[in-house]
Amino acid sequence: ILISADKLLVSSFDYLENSDAAKILAQTKSKWEELPFGVDILRFFPASPSADLLKQLNLQTNLPTVLFVGGMDSAHYFKGVPVLLQALFLLKRNKTPVQVVLIGEGELRSVFIERARVMGLTDLTHFVGKASDEELPKYYNLADLLVLPSTSRNEAFGMVLLEAFASGVPVIASDLPGVRTVAQAGGILVPPRRSQALAEAIQGYFSDNDLTATLPQKVRQLAEEVYAWPKIVEKLDEIYQQLV
Repeated sequence: ILISADKLLVSSFDYLENSDAAKILAQTKSKWEELPFGVDILRFFPASPSADLLKQLNLQTNLPTVLFVGGMDSAHYFKGVPVLLQALFLLKRNKTPVQVVLIGEGELRSVFIERARVMGLTDLTHFVGKASDEELPKYYNLADLLVLPSTSRNEAFGMVLLEAFASGVPVIASDLPGVRTVAQAGGILVPPRRSQALAEAIQGYFSDNDLTATLPQKVRQLAEEVYAWPKIVEKLDEIYQQLV
């Protein structure tokens, strides 16, 4: 984002340094400021799961709940739903199943539902479709973990990571430029397109009592101290003041 002739903003230096604009950044580094996206911590916050939503989705109380939020059309194929489904299959085969709530819509949603059926995952996958602005925070409150299994640099930041943090939900995300800058402070990174690694990370998180006990509080604190919109606006104001 250009805010003056001498100052440009970017959400992640990591992403820019690994993009086609890396040479431009190297030549004009003094002009750039990193300013991440923010999250509404009053809209997204830790809360008990909705009893009505638990009943509506028929979630199993004895299984951990993983959340996926992303588009399910061809343009968003990079969100990695097939990678997630394969990881779920591996977990079920290893007798450590988890259940997943998938938020999102698009022409591939029916394809993913059929793939889950063929893989024997119908009882573990809950394809919700689109969630309204009012409903979305309630879905985060159902989750023990958010997974962002993106497969390419088309995923540049991952706003869902911030929504999860604010909701007190740790994350597992692909080790991609930009995404890792956010995710590594509040969860686990895995190589992109590696279902086995994703399955191992999910299983590892839920088997680590220290992580499951402490990380939810840590990610909420991270949202409050780093990514809350008032913090972002404060930093933006500081940048503008330097230009005055």
